[in-house]
Amino acid sequence: MTINNISTLSADVTEITVDNADKVLSQLVSLTTDTIDLSAITHCDSAGIAVLLETKTRLAKQQRQVVFINATQQLHDLATFLKVADLLFS
Repeated sequence: MTINNISTLSADVTEITVDNADKVLSQLVSLTTDTIDLSAITHCDSAGIAVLLETKTRLAKQQRQVVFINATQQLHDLATFLKVADLLFS
């Protein structure tokens, strides 16, 4: 869904994990805006972090610069632990 040029994942996606990584990646790269609101994501594992990084990589190849906003503290903490927070959120 897109509101004010900010996209969100479909309502049924509240986590990004190894179990739904392919589905979420497909959804993210098909969004038409480059600002993606992650506030609905209540849980993310390392596969989810990989999905977010791959989204940035694929869209960069299309000359698009995606920005993730409103990530939860859990997502920020995991990205920091994995030393990729600067790649995802700056």
